[in-house]
Amino acid sequence: MIKRNPYKRPPRILIIGDPCSPLTRERGLVGSKGGYHIYWYSLVKAELKGLTGTMAPPLSHLKWLPVLLSPLFLWRAIHHIQPDLIHAFYANQQANTMVLSKFKPLILTVMGGDVLPDQSFNGRRRWSIKKMLNSADVITSKSLYLDAALNQIGNYAHKIHRVTWGVDTKRFRPGVEVDFLRQRWDIHPEDIVFFCPRVCQPFYNKHLIIQAFANYIHQSGPRPKATLIISELLAETSYSKRLRTLAKELELMEHVRFVGTILHQEMPAYFNLSDIMVAVPPSDGMPQSLYEAMACGTYPVLGNLPQYQELVEDGVTSRLVKVGDVLHLSEAMSWAVAHPEQRKAAAIINRQRVMEVADKDTQDQLVNSIYEELLQKYGKSV
Repeated sequence: MIKRNPYKRPPRILIIGDPCSPLTRERGLVGSKGGYHIYWYSLVKAELKGLTGTMAPPLSHLKWLPVLLSPLFLWRAIHHIQPDLIHAFYANQQANTMVLSKFKPLILTVMGGDVLPDQSFNGRRRWSIKKMLNSADVITSKSLYLDAALNQIGNYAHKIHRVTWGVDTKRFRPGVEVDFLRQRWDIHPEDIVFFCPRVCQPFYNKHLIIQAFANYIHQSGPRPKATLIISELLAETSYSKRLRTLAKELELMEHVRFVGTILHQEMPAYFNLSDIMVAVPPSDGMPQSLYEAMACGTYPVLGNLPQYQELVEDGVTSRLVKVGDVLHLSEAMSWAVAHPEQRKAAAIINRQRVMEVADKDTQDQLVNSIYEELLQKYGKSV
């Protein structure tokens, strides 16, 4: 917490990020708990509680003009707000890079895919992403895997800070009421429930999850008691339609629930409703949904990516499968259903692991201490 000086205003922090993202909204407001005044700049207007002020380009309803003119409007916002510190979320800031790279102090939070070569760090984006990384005073990273990815780009070890951001373990916990979801989606209390919470785009391989689920269903005898919940967060319309068509072709519609975009406040209930979370993208950072699942006691079935192995152990606290191998995935799903005692034991271990590395209260204090350290370094602390 900052010490207040009655003769000076609290330091101003300008957040650069997408206010439509629940996670970015939550993380961008962390400084308000430290007594800082929080301002927000984005291409869309932010209506968020806890902000001191917001700025967005005019004509933001137009598709390309705000993007092209964003650096000009960002410079104007900085001149107007006079922030003491800027915190940018996501390394790919495109045209805004030239403005942000000239500001000190600058914190950059990498999200995962923005610094991985098989996602965003490729082609013409490499230059602007590397410039943001070079310009930042502090880079926050969620995992050793992301540290390694950053250090493949440049020598950033001296500026990397481990910030997992964490989850609110008071909300994401076992024992959350779920009957309203069972009624809403017509899910029988005896059903084993699989949950696919990731973004509904081809990259996240939800079609493979449906195929693996079909194998499980058709090998489990007549009318098995099982449901697969598919989140449609940030859905590509054509892909969402493809998934529905696939479920119909595989005769799964009575077992699959397409639930649209889930309200973030309902996520603890969805994880408590679910016995098993399934996520198999070919590449990843350290997904928030994994922390949330582990905090709630939901058993993870995941692709065998090295970053996941920092949190879970195959056969003990999760099942890790070869990405793209539908048969291996369906076998892991079947194994998880057949071993409820292992899932129960994993739930205890996984929640303790989250409490150790990703408790939100602890992480909020860490972020505010980073703010204070940088402000002191640049003589801007009160």
